[in-house]
Amino acid sequence: MIPLVKRMLRCDRCNRGSVFITMLISYIAILLFPVAIGLFLYSHVEEAMEDQANRSSLAMLEQLRLSMDASIKEVDQLSQQITLNPKMDSLLNSDMSNESSYRYIEFIADYLNRYRGFSGRFIEDYYVYFKGTDTILKPGVRTDSRTFYTSYYSYKDMSYDTWRSNLLEANHNRDYLPAKTLLRDGGLPITASLEREPIKVLTYVQSLIPIRGMSDIMGSLVVLIDEKQVKDMIRQIESANRSHIYIISADQKVLTGTTDQVPFGREVFQRMNGASGFFPHQEYGADLMVSYTSSSMIGWKYISVTPRDIYMQKVNAVKLTAMWLFALYLVVGLIASYGMAYRNYRPVKQMLKFIVKDQPVPASARTNEYEFIQESLESVLDEQKHLQGQLQHQAPIMRANFLTRLIRGLVDHSEDIRHSLDFMNIRFVSDSFAVILIQVDDAEAFAQDQSERQWALIRFIISNIGAELIHEHHIGYCVDLDRDRLVVLLNINKQRQQEAVAHMTHVANTLKQVMEERFQIAITLALSNVHEGLERIGNAYLETLAAMEYKIIKGRSSVIFFREINRKDQHYYYPLETEMQLMNFVRSGDVDNTRKLLDSLYEINFTSNPITPGLAQCLFFNLASTHLKLVNATGSKHGESADGRFDAVAAILDCATAEELHTLMKELFVSQTQMMQTGRSDHNEQLLQEITAFIDSHYTDPNLGLNMISEKFSRTPQYISTFFKKTSGQNMTDYIAKRRIDQAKQLISKQEMTIAQIAQKVGYTNDLVLIRVFKKMEGITPGKYRDTC
Repeated sequence: MIPLVKRMLRCDRCNRGSVFITMLISYIAILLFPVAIGLFLYSHVEEAMEDQANRSSLAMLEQLRLSMDASIKEVDQLSQQITLNPKMDSLLNSDMSNESSYRYIEFIADYLNRYRGFSGRFIEDYYVYFKGTDTILKPGVRTDSRTFYTSYYSYKDMSYDTWRSNLLEANHNRDYLPAKTLLRDGGLPITASLEREPIKVLTYVQSLIPIRGMSDIMGSLVVLIDEKQVKDMIRQIESANRSHIYIISADQKVLTGTTDQVPFGREVFQRMNGASGFFPHQEYGADLMVSYTSSSMIGWKYISVTPRDIYMQKVNAVKLTAMWLFALYLVVGLIASYGMAYRNYRPVKQMLKFIVKDQPVPASARTNEYEFIQESLESVLDEQKHLQGQLQHQAPIMRANFLTRLIRGLVDHSEDIRHSLDFMNIRFVSDSFAVILIQVDDAEAFAQDQSERQWALIRFIISNIGAELIHEHHIGYCVDLDRDRLVVLLNINKQRQQEAVAHMTHVANTLKQVMEERFQIAITLALSNVHEGLERIGNAYLETLAAMEYKIIKGRSSVIFFREINRKDQHYYYPLETEMQLMNFVRSGDVDNTRKLLDSLYEINFTSNPITPGLAQCLFFNLASTHLKLVNATGSKHGESADGRFDAVAAILDCATAEELHTLMKELFVSQTQMMQTGRSDHNEQLLQEITAFIDSHYTDPNLGLNMISEKFSRTPQYISTFFKKTSGQNMTDYIAKRRIDQAKQLISKQEMTIAQIAQKVGYTNDLVLIRVFKKMEGITPGKYRDTC
């Protein structure tokens, strides 16, 4: 093969130009690249096959976990329905009277028999034990514990005393016991013989504790889970890859599996420290591959153990086929490389003639045509394409982020906001705004898998239909707030302000109708009042949040107007989302947004739709609770303000009006915010010094950039960029470029190195980048700067 390549290179046609040689070498390199990959795959085929088998096993284990979690959820729901039953507390404290007996029978008839109809095949049976009266209730049965154990359900190799002490009277909290044989010899005569045969079950036990006397165990709920249903799920994986499957509890007990014993010691469990994974293991001379996945709901581990020799049979056949394909590929590829290089060289010569036209061809062009073409076009197109690409890539993200902050009321409404709107191509036709909040209630009929891709499609459909309806008369911008929540900022047309409310109603009802009838997607819409001014958009958004809270009253798939909700004598507005937002503003030291949010809460609860005095006191006590949480988080004494001057709770009780309470709350939260802001300033200054020191010592590294610095200081690139801009007043890329250009100026003045050498010395990959950055910052090229030195 090597002599053939040499003869090709000596061919007269290769003398046509260096590009031809470059093309030929490139095609050969491209030819050899897949060969190298093939050789790599050839040498690592065994590992690849193992990895594929392991991931397949892990995927099936994950499917088993999802199925088991769904079944275990049935057990939890049954447990909650029985243990939280209103009559359970009285039954746990009952005596042996006739009235208690009647309540037992009533409990069986009204509840246990009813729950029986909701339990699936996964649950074999369940019963409730009452310790005070030694009574066991199950659907259709009431008896004492000994009669129940001897006549209904008993465990093989377990005595009555052991069963009662370890199962019924011991403390259990959602405990699952390993599979054991359950004897069912005590069935009624009318029961079929199949239902009296022994079965293996997993036992779920939940101790019952009455509300009064939290330390006393007064009974137990026992749920019997048919192991056959579990093994039916396991058998699908076992037959697919001929592996052994085991289900291990959180305390490393084998609940069930294809065999009774796990084929490795307990030390292997220490390697299963993640949510899922796989690793090789050798036990008694046998090579095994262990795959596992964990359930975050109950802490179970699902383990698959597969012998390695099962899937190694395919490897040898793949190796033999690959060798023949490699040989054929090399012969055909060398011939094709020479032909394609010669054919593709001709357009390069024609392009060169087009660039120089009637002028003589420069010597550099005859030596390397590509380099000449690149030098001719790069200076004009490179930076323009780069800037356009950056703007096109970042514009949608910047626009969505800005609209989100504008709707939430987090934008500083200064004179520059109009320039920001123009820059992001956001056009408003008036100063009248309203907000529509859209919540997706049910989309299962449209997208049953509920994947992120389907949710993105749902939000896209809602956004497009909503925009089409709004743009008939007004201007609207739609923003995704969450997976199932969107918000529309509506800018009212000046000529149609009188019909704005009617148009909003039409848009909401039409959008709801189209989504339900055409796409089977149920949505709830909350509409704010019309507000004047950009600074009032945040208040409109808070109104939609308040209106959306009334979905619990009006039901799903409804249209709720803030002006129509009657909150008087019902409740005040202070949702968890607002509380978390307030706490985040305080922790970040954001005094302005803390004041704005408290003012918005006061306006909604006391100006737009006043609440009762009793609810007003509850609202401010809730705000005081939020303040105390922040005080505890900062290490201040409980019940004091951030400066420790007075008791916050006592001060609230001394206030006589809501306005006084509002003023007090603002003082407390602003004081706490200022304390957090003071505590953060020293840390910010130290972090800025560390970043600048790192840049000063590494600016000669070509890889120095935002990603490298963020990895060094364990922060996200977005955080480092925003932090440096905010604290130093300049972009990080400008700072790095200035540091490099300052050093380059010193080296240029010494007249000892070429521009290319200086570029590499200060951290640039080539002299073209240095020339472009130098001219941008200094106004002249490095060569002209050297002439002035």
